[in-house]
Amino acid sequence: MKKRITVKDIAERAGVNYATVSRALNPATASMISEKVRNNIQAIADELGYRPSYSGKSIVTGKTYKIGMILGSMKQDFAAHDWARIMCGLSAEIQKHGYALTLLYANGTEAMDTQVLNFLMSGVADGYVTGPSMVKGKVTEMLDKIKVPLWVVSESGQTVENVNHIQRDDMESFSEVWRNIPKRCLKKMLYFSEFSNEKKLRLQEIERAGQMVYPDGAYCMKGMFFQKNMSSTVSPYRLAMSCAMKNIDELKKYKFIWCDSDLSALAIYDVLSNAGVKVGKDIFLVGYGDLENYGERPSQPVLSTISANAEQIGETLGKALLNQISGKKETDEILGVFETKFSQLGTFVLSALAQYDSSYCAGFLALMLGSILKHKEDRSESFANMESYFKYSDKDINDAFFAVANRLLKKAADGDDKAAFALEQ
Repeated sequence: MKKRITVKDIAERAGVNYATVSRALNPATASMISEKVRNNIQAIADELGYRPSYSGKSIVTGKTYKIGMILGSMKQDFAAHDWARIMCGLSAEIQKHGYALTLLYANGTEAMDTQVLNFLMSGVADGYVTGPSMVKGKVTEMLDKIKVPLWVVSESGQTVENVNHIQRDDMESFSEVWRNIPKRCLKKMLYFSEFSNEKKLRLQEIERAGQMVYPDGAYCMKGMFFQKNMSSTVSPYRLAMSCAMKNIDELKKYKFIWCDSDLSALAIYDVLSNAGVKVGKDIFLVGYGDLENYGERPSQPVLSTISANAEQIGETLGKALLNQISGKKETDEILGVFETKFSQLGTFVLSALAQYDSSYCAGFLALMLGSILKHKEDRSESFANMESYFKYSDKDINDAFFAVANRLLKKAADGDDKAAFALEQ
C-alpha cells in the first residue's frame, strides 16, 4: 500500500519546519512565506502529489471552507448571464483563499425548504449569498439564529433592510442615456419589457432618471409588455420576438426604444432589421446587461447597453464574506454601491451622429470647434455664434453638436487637460 504523504514529509525534504509548509500551501497565508521558499515547497508537493486535506483542516479550525449560495429559481438563475457572472466573480475571489462555492436550492416548497434548513443547521457553509426574494421566511430566520454571515445582491431601487447587501445603482448610466437622446425623440419613446416586478422596477428607475434630467417633463414614454414564461431558458428572446413581430407597425412609430434586457433588445433589433428598418439610424435602441460581451470569446457587439458590473459585484461579495468570517467588521451595512455603465455602440450613437455621412459631420464639427475656439473665453457668446449658424442646419446635428460642445467646455473649465487639448486641436 502506498504511503500517504504528509506535511511532515514535505518539511523534511524542503529543510523547513511544519508550520512553514502549512503556511506556504494555504492561499490565505502563502504571502507570509518568501517566494523562493514557497515555490520550493510547492514543487516538492507537486512532485509527491500532495494537497492539503480540507476535512482535516476543518476539524482543526472549525470552518467548512465553503460559501453557500441560496437560490429560489435555480433554473432561471443559471440561465441568466448576470447571476452566472456574479458566481464567476465570487468563485474566483473565494478560491484564492481556499474556499469553494456550494449551492442550496430553496424553491418555496415545504420539502425543499426543510432540506435547506437541515443543511443550515448542520453548518454546511461559513457564509451565504442570496437575492432579495430569499430574505424572508424560515431560511432567513434560521440564518439569523445561527449567526452566520449573509450577503444579498439587490437591484437599483430595491429596498433591503436589516441585512448586509450590495446594491447596483443605475441612476447615473440611465441619466447619461437621457442626456444623449435627441430632442426630436423625447415624445416618441417606448419601454419594451417582459411583465415582471423586477422589470417594472427598472422602468421606475428609468423614469426617475428622466425626471432628474428633464424636470419639466418634456418627454413621453409609453410601454409595451409581454408575459413572462418560466418554461424555457430561451423564452425571453422568443417571447420578445413574438411580441415585436405582432406589433411591428406600432414599433415603427417610435424613435427611441428602451428595452428591459439585451435579449429583448436583440429581438427588437432582429425584427426591425428584417423589416428594413435601420436600427441606430431610423430608430435608436438601448438594452440592459451587456450580454454580447458574455463568454470567454465574446462576439463583436452591436447593442448600446447598460453594463451591470456583475463579476465585480461577485468579487466584492467574496471579500465581504471572508472579512466577516475572519472576524473583521464592516463599518457600513451597505459595503458597496456599484454604478452601472452605459456603453454606446451601433444601436444608439451619441445624439444621432450615426445618421449622417462622416464628411458631412466633419464639416459641421470643424465649424463648431472653430466657433468654440474663437470665443472660448465667453461660453455664452460661443453658443450664440454656433446657434446663428446651426439654425439653418438639421436640428439633430444642432442638438448633437451642442451636447458635444457643452461637455467639452465643461470638462475644459474643470481643468480636464484632454478636453482642453481637444478644443485647441
